[in-house]
Amino acid sequence: MNYETIESICENIGKGTFGIYCATLTPKKMNKYPIGAKRIKGTENPYEGRVSNLSIYQNMATGKSYYAIVEEECKREGIPFTKEEFQAAFPHEKTYCDGVNDKLNNVIMEHETTHQRYLRIYEGSKRTKVIHHTLIKDADGSVRIVQEGSAEYNDIMRFVPTSSTSKKQEALGISNIVKVKQPKIENVVFIKQGDKQYINPAYKNVFAGGVIGELSTLFK
Repeated sequence: MNYETIESICENIGKGTFGIYCATLTPKKMNKYPIGAKRIKGTENPYEGRVSNLSIYQNMATGKSYYAIVEEECKREGIPFTKEEFQAAFPHEKTYCDGVNDKLNNVIMEHETTHQRYLRIYEGSKRTKVIHHTLIKDADGSVRIVQEGSAEYNDIMRFVPTSSTSKKQEALGISNIVKVKQPKIENVVFIKQGDKQYINPAYKNVFAGGVIGELSTLFK
């Protein structure tokens, strides 16, 4: 069953269940100059605008609030909190996004002023596995994977800032930090659960051979 929009499939997948595959393609956040080095003319980032992250999720976690996910992780790790104690230790904060509607709450989020829509994904959930690839666009317009650990990969990483962790979660005593990822819906390549699937029209030619159905072989 093919869905024409990301909203329509997200209304029909099982939230908080197993078996959701998803892929996102997002621009890699990079600095203009190497991290920790002096800003010297001629050392500017030669990869700017050319590098992307391809992330493939197995058992994508979505459809629950951030606070519920963190509270569940506390329980899983054996950190004792009553409901009231957890709310005091991890209070809700105002965010810039709200759920589009009741069916899409904590799945498709919309910016309150720009109205940009995002897919909410949680990394760090025990059941969720993620494979990340770094992609680069060459001068001829072709795109290829940069092998992790290669000289080119290490050179690219000189311009990539270290991702921040959650001090609030660390204060709770959690060892498995839950990360919130919110790619723009335009950057979602596909979503699949069982016989339901959505393929972003911009990427339909990529999956003409039915590649999505073989993704489980990537997760060993």
